[in-house]
Amino acid sequence: MSARASISANAKNKTPLECTVRSCYPALAMSFAISFFINLALLVSPLYSMQVYDRVLSSRNITTLLFLTGIVLVFLVLYGVLEYARSGILVRCGLNFEASLRRPLFDSMMRAELDPNARQGQQVIRDVEMIRDSLSSGVATTVFDLPWTPLFIILCFAMHPVLGWVAVGGAIVLFSIALLAEFANKTEFEKTNKLSNEASSFAAAALRNGEAVRGLGMGDTVLNRWNGHQSAASNAHALAHERSAALVALSKFARIAVQTAALCAGAWLAVDREISPGIMMAASIIMGRALAPVEQIVGQWKRILGARSAYRRLHKLFETSPAQAEKMPLPAPTGCLDVENVVIAPIGSNRPSVKGVSFQLAAGESLAIIGASASGKSSLCRALAGVWPVRSGVIRVDGASITNWDPNKLGKHVGYLPQDVELFDGTIAENIARLDTVDEEKVLTAAKSVGIHELILRLPLGYDTPIGSTGVTLAGGVRQRVGLARALYGNPKIVLLDEPNSNLDDDGDKALAQAIARMKADGRTVIIVTHRPQILSHVDKLMVMSLGAVVAFGPRDEVISKVRGNRVASVDNKPARTAVG
Repeated sequence: MSARASISANAKNKTPLECTVRSCYPALAMSFAISFFINLALLVSPLYSMQVYDRVLSSRNITTLLFLTGIVLVFLVLYGVLEYARSGILVRCGLNFEASLRRPLFDSMMRAELDPNARQGQQVIRDVEMIRDSLSSGVATTVFDLPWTPLFIILCFAMHPVLGWVAVGGAIVLFSIALLAEFANKTEFEKTNKLSNEASSFAAAALRNGEAVRGLGMGDTVLNRWNGHQSAASNAHALAHERSAALVALSKFARIAVQTAALCAGAWLAVDREISPGIMMAASIIMGRALAPVEQIVGQWKRILGARSAYRRLHKLFETSPAQAEKMPLPAPTGCLDVENVVIAPIGSNRPSVKGVSFQLAAGESLAIIGASASGKSSLCRALAGVWPVRSGVIRVDGASITNWDPNKLGKHVGYLPQDVELFDGTIAENIARLDTVDEEKVLTAAKSVGIHELILRLPLGYDTPIGSTGVTLAGGVRQRVGLARALYGNPKIVLLDEPNSNLDDDGDKALAQAIARMKADGRTVIIVTHRPQILSHVDKLMVMSLGAVVAFGPRDEVISKVRGNRVASVDNKPARTAVG
């Protein structure tokens, strides 16, 4: 069973995040139980001090000292083993938390990219890492040690009520500092996180558009704007850090002051012979242990707030972009397409770019979509590829709505070339193979079908040449042909090409025409969005779009004759020119 199926099977109405957290409960419960025995083991130190002061020093009995020391060593070894066990459990709990969320998180991230209001980019990955680190690090252990503070305070009361009330007063002071940290830093940390994300997003956008920045002389302007974002984030971070540091220093002062007060009160009581010197020392050690988790909570408050904010962001992501249930596998498609009254709007816009488009293609038919800029051609192509959702209407593949197909499984049978081709870090062969296990025969077939095989062989390492940020930079035409080879990898039944020849030279155009001819001969369904008329001779049907609507659709020659006839009539009657290309 896949990770997504196993998580969704746990609870019907729970998000993957909630199910993953529930799966961590056994490990957290075990860690909490171990914390009880760890804190019990720590009691050996104050008890040892009490016995040494009250018995060994008064009796001068070395045998008793050695016996007590041996017992202490046994308990200290037990303490070390329990600490190691708890740490290992929490580390594995954090790793399992992250691993269980990877698949549903990735799916939700991909869907969230379609909604600007839910889009969070790499922040969600950092959020998962923050929660993982909080589980694996000292934050979790501090939280598990905190509930045992009352036990140590009760022991102080058992030794003497005055010592108990001193411990209570110290705990109240430190808890007050923790609450002050909550109110003082919560807003600042959220502001810092928001400003840091804005600065990082702007820097990433500037790097992506580095060519335009340099070519248009925008370097100083972009630098000044990024500097403003970064300065605001740095100032907010410095302010939050200063407040946090002040509260940590205050908590340390309070804890030392309370321990000093405990020693003072203990000495007073010992002078009055209400307690022994051994009890005085034991109470001081116990009080330090009681207040240590409270002080650590103040020191870890920044990370606690960060983990809480990370959890809320992840919870919101899974609520706005819920994980989809496992879809029943469907047979491999033959390539039949049926588009019924489809309305499509660009991501983040309520204004449709495609309005009520309907058409049918049988398996093996080819279609070219033409029209003026902003006529909805690329929007329709993205929806056919499943990249954009439809607002209304339905797109069917072999009679099944595209929403009923598992996108990853359907994508194996679809070849899609977007208008802007992006390649991944990796070798040329890996990019053509869609980052899957490289099938050498399929890679060579795809490369040869678009006429790029000889060009790849001339590269330094051939098909093993790395590309992307760590490798060579490919020219626009070569990058487009590699993207085209990736689209044709594995002989997909449906091929969607958005402006496949926008960066191609004459040789590239010829290779594209030959590839289309081979795809038609193999019975594959081909849809091409184009502005170039040369490609029209290689398709069966033609669609003309204008302002999001279909102006003409049918066999290629009939549509061309119809469009030419309309143009002649429009010239004779001299109406306003249309946007049909």
